[in-house]
Amino acid sequence: MLTKTLTFSATALAVALALSACGGGGGSSASAGSTTVGTITGFGSVFVNGVEFETAGANISVDEADAAESNLKVGMMVTVQGQVNPDGSTGTATSIQFSDELEGQVISNSIVAPDTTGVIDIMGQQITITGTTVFESDVTGITTIDQIVAGNIVEVSGTVTGPGSIEATRIEVKAATLTDHLVDHESIEVKGVISALDTNILTFTLGDMVVDYSGIPQEQLPTGLADGLYVEVESVDGIVSGQLIASSISLEDDGEQGYQGEDGEDMDVKGTISRDFDGSSFDVNGTTVIVDAGTELEHLSISDLIAGAVVEVEGSFNAAGELVASSIEGHEDADQEIHGTVTVVTLDGVNSGTISLGDVNNTVIQITNDTIMVDDREDGTLPDEMFNLSKLAVGDSIEVEVYTDSNNNLVALKLERDNPETIN
Repeated sequence: MLTKTLTFSATALAVALALSACGGGGGSSASAGSTTVGTITGFGSVFVNGVEFETAGANISVDEADAAESNLKVGMMVTVQGQVNPDGSTGTATSIQFSDELEGQVISNSIVAPDTTGVIDIMGQQITITGTTVFESDVTGITTIDQIVAGNIVEVSGTVTGPGSIEATRIEVKAATLTDHLVDHESIEVKGVISALDTNILTFTLGDMVVDYSGIPQEQLPTGLADGLYVEVESVDGIVSGQLIASSISLEDDGEQGYQGEDGEDMDVKGTISRDFDGSSFDVNGTTVIVDAGTELEHLSISDLIAGAVVEVEGSFNAAGELVASSIEGHEDADQEIHGTVTVVTLDGVNSGTISLGDVNNTVIQITNDTIMVDDREDGTLPDEMFNLSKLAVGDSIEVEVYTDSNNNLVALKLERDNPETIN
């Protein structure tokens, strides 16, 4: 195949992108065989990147095991194969795959109540907890993120923001100790890019964690183990004397971090930029994104393409496995947290519309398909795992992370239904 490469100076590209930004972008078109990578925000079907995917007949897997839609959870980063309709807000999934970033031992937790954001060190991986991170615990006595302590076993889903660093979209406490965890699970595991490989003492580093693989027979190791390979390490012994004792090592995604699409494959990915724009490309969750004069920008400028920014990219892959962006949309951070009691619910769809709180400010909040919807009640009523806006009722107590849009509307990034006594 003949590939024609166009080369732009950084200045010319910035000018071209500034002009294309005026035209908007970010809309989806009908696509057969497209891929969507993003966070599950709600159910009623499955909502990912603002698209409501019908799931009847879809193949669903969780950590490479066959699963049902009921095994999926809000906050999971998933890969959806299927078709997005011309309206850009509905589609049909043929497969949905979830694989966690790690399930491992906590080393330290910087979060102290009443804070709910900060960094947790899990097996040498620095896990950033934000206001939109979904939290769940299977362990009695651990009901808030600040109560996580060293030795707890925690599962993390999220977007990679750098070597050994992850911004968590979901964090779930699985067990109080490694011993407890191994009653029902074969191991703990962590993924990462190998560095500092030492074939003499049989160690390498993932993030800040030294991995000791001396107990694995040579014939069971991946062929060509080397720095730069993306691997998954499993362990049954956990951390001993500051090192993770590996029981098995396998190449993850053929040793390349990030989704590597086929030539011509369409993709929509939402995540955090991990490598600054260098004049031609940047990285999102391990995928290299190419920016050219045909790329349209929405709600951002070229100078906003820096590490830590959350973006949604649509485009198609080239022969080198790089995503050539047709559009890049910026996403806002929450600028306030609102607590209140619902007085009015107006539906545009099962997971979109507006809510009113009936407070002194007559607060009205817009809910979209991108709003993370969580039922967090602990009042004797089991939380509804399939919670969405259509299930929110007048009188419900909620906590909402919102931002103010250009029209001065409050837009929800995350809505949690909670017990009245927990709202403060």
